Amino acid sequence: MNRHPWLGYIAAIVITSIAAGLSYLLDHWLLPTSGTVLILQLAVLLIAFLTNFRAALLAAVSAVLLFNFLFTEPRYSLHMTDVDEIVTTIVFIAVAVITSHLATSFRHQKESLRQAQLRSNILLSVSHDLRTPLASVIGNLSTLQAYQERLPEHERAELLQGALDESDRLHRYIENLLQATRLQHGEIRLTHAVQDIRPVISKTIARFPAQSRLLVHDSLQYAMVEVQSSLLEQALFNVIDNALRFSGDTAPVSINLYETDNAIIIDIKDEGPGIDSNKRALVFNVFYSSREKDSGTGGTGLGLSVAKGIIDTHNGRISIEDSNKGCLIRISLPRASMTEEVK
Repeated sequence: MNRHPWLGYIAAIVITSIAAGLSYLLDHWLLPTSGTVLILQLAVLLIAFLTNFRAALLAAVSAVLLFNFLFTEPRYSLHMTDVDEIVTTIVFIAVAVITSHLATSFRHQKESLRQAQLRSNILLSVSHDLRTPLASVIGNLSTLQAYQERLPEHERAELLQGALDESDRLHRYIENLLQATRLQHGEIRLTHAVQDIRPVISKTIARFPAQSRLLVHDSLQYAMVEVQSSLLEQALFNVIDNALRFSGDTAPVSINLYETDNAIIIDIKDEGPGIDSNKRALVFNVFYSSREKDSGTGGTGLGLSVAKGIIDTHNGRISIEDSNKGCLIRISLPRASMTEEVK
């Protein structure tokens, strides 16, 4: 609701109206005035927690007017004659403003704590995941510099290729780290274009040295989607890279493309050990990794999280589906309509 403030005002009106309607029904069963005030106050507090201070203030004013109109004498007018009800109204406004302010302050502090935790996780992850490829690059290049005259040609080539591979790994990690940070702060802005999904798949596959292990099965009849290709390519790369990593050195990874009435489906299936059902809800969390300590096995905990963030931004869905063997990750993207394609 922070991106669309008007949603907070709509929520304020709807929730306040529901609370007033409930109070009006209960009033027929002799609900005391204090009970009506508590129900309306609870509605204001709920709006303050869900939206923002201005929406809560709107809810408080609306609740006061409804209380005056429906529950005070003379009823169905905005006049108020009873001193107790006037005092109740004043106290209600004061309590509503104070609780709304406290609720919004709590939400801001909670968000600040979340951001601090994110920064802490980033620092912890960077300290480990940048160190490993950097050490490999420095070690390979130092060895090459010190012994290049005495090393055979093939060993020099292996050292250089190892440094290049680790540099590429480092670049991917930094890119994912930047995207994860942007996603967490809601800073990604899409530049949509209606296009065929197949070239995006092809460009993604071309980035892998082990292209022969990627088996593509394309049964699409209509392949148009509205996406930002560079971001979608990164999401697909992260998922496929994860599948290759857990499939070992030789096992294939299948990529199946098909469609439903409303979506383009991309199934990416590996031949690895799979993911326990109790961990499926965790693998898309930021910095969640199957790696144990410094064993080096498992991912950095960023790839699938970034993939999910990018797919969500495209109004798609990514999930782990049941599979007899290995892990099956399904990506669903909305099909572009014929009208959008013409545009």
